[in-house]
Amino acid sequence: MSYIVKQKIKGKIYLYEVTSLWDKEKKKPIQKRKYLGPENKIYTKSKNADYSKVISKNHGNITLLQDLGIKSGVTEVLRKYFPLDFENILALAYYEISEASASYLYHYWLEEQNLPNIPKLHSSQISDFYAKLGLDQKTRLEFNKVWIEHLKPIHGVYYDITSVSSYATEIDFVEWGYNRDKENLAQINIGMVCCQKTTLPFYYNIFSGSIVDVSTIKNLLEYLKYFEIKQIKHMMDRGFCSTSNILALNNLGENFTFSQPLSFSLKKAKDLVTANKKALKSNKTAFLYKEEIVHFVKSKITFDSEEFDAHIFFNEKAELEQRHAFLAKLMEIESKYNQIKLETNQEFENHVNGNISEKTRKYFKWNKKTKKLEKDLKNIEIHLNNQGYFIVIGNENNLDKHEILDNYRNKDMIEKIFDVMKNETDGNRLRVHSDMAVQGKLFVKFIALILYMQMSKTMKEKKMFDKFSVKEVLLELRKIKKIFIDENITVVSEITKKQKQILDAFGLDVNTHGY
Repeated sequence: MSYIVKQKIKGKIYLYEVTSLWDKEKKKPIQKRKYLGPENKIYTKSKNADYSKVISKNHGNITLLQDLGIKSGVTEVLRKYFPLDFENILALAYYEISEASASYLYHYWLEEQNLPNIPKLHSSQISDFYAKLGLDQKTRLEFNKVWIEHLKPIHGVYYDITSVSSYATEIDFVEWGYNRDKENLAQINIGMVCCQKTTLPFYYNIFSGSIVDVSTIKNLLEYLKYFEIKQIKHMMDRGFCSTSNILALNNLGENFTFSQPLSFSLKKAKDLVTANKKALKSNKTAFLYKEEIVHFVKSKITFDSEEFDAHIFFNEKAELEQRHAFLAKLMEIESKYNQIKLETNQEFENHVNGNISEKTRKYFKWNKKTKKLEKDLKNIEIHLNNQGYFIVIGNENNLDKHEILDNYRNKDMIEKIFDVMKNETDGNRLRVHSDMAVQGKLFVKFIALILYMQMSKTMKEKKMFDKFSVKEVLLELRKIKKIFIDENITVVSEITKKQKQILDAFGLDVNTHGY
């Protein structure tokens, strides 16, 4: 049981929330006091308030999430196109960011948040709500069109595809195909487009699991025409890098310009580095890029008689850092497993496949004599030979090397968005069981991604990631409570120094924002 007590200190009255608990060790009741803040002026007028009915809600975290929606502009666009449902959409998006948990726990979470106007939807009601959103494709497209107009992605866009696994079998676009997460589940593919200028996602689409990557781009271009986005540069992810994909991209028409980082799985890419290595380590090719020394050489590369400009870069600092990080990781794995004897090569394969990530396992082999895991020096040397180098090609002429580097450095934002969707908002597997519910759930996740990336953008600008993760910021601000004493009396709990630093970074005042 909790109640409010007043304490007079140096002529001022302060409020404390007192909770009665049972101490199992001492076998007696104890009381815990929590400081709420100075007495509200209006509070003195109500001498007959029933303190047993005091309600405490999480306030700081919700206020921040609401503010992110306002500053990004997404709340206003949602309000325009979903006037009856926008608050539910936002609340579910807040839940995705804060908890990344199953829908059946949503109403428990909602009870603790300062969101008084939001109905407590249970799991079946949430599924119905997702299906309702999914059914309204026209409104979602209209929302997307206005959202894009708001962002004005005039410089360029980043595009990538990811797979999301699903347990459902009756959804039309869930199919078996190449699963990027190596899971033995059917999947759907999600294509996401991100604005280069704002770093915010502005459009997504769903494709069946068996559709190849370039086919999704053709589909994307049709939607971009509908959104009246023309002649904009597309920065492709390295995962699109194959001879067939590059040729297909080049044949998409004169209005489609692209930049494609090359993968060193292509022999042509490795040959380019080998042929230009001497020039790339010469002082003549060095230039300054954002306080870093980078080397640059322009060459040519041909795919089935189609010739492209190849922009080759070398960064000595990156080479050293990449070599160190890579070798340190291998040594850590080796020290962990080199005491384990594996009697057969098959036993070694089973052990490696079960314990070492796919990207790393090819750098180890089985020693028949010692029966132990050891580093594969040949494969390691091949990998290290390309550290610090990268190559970008495209179908646009006269590109500036600084602009190419900017685009290359920022291309990982789309990977960050996918990482957030899968790992931070529990989007790696879908647990809904109808086409329309999937569409609705992904729309809510899309809104959650916008808010999350808006928050990340501010944290990056203010260099907050040195001290906090996104989740840690929300957990810290969750400690700021709003106390409802009666219909007219509310108190915001005291703000700590750490909380004030976070609020100042976001330009936020919890006493004037929120409900």
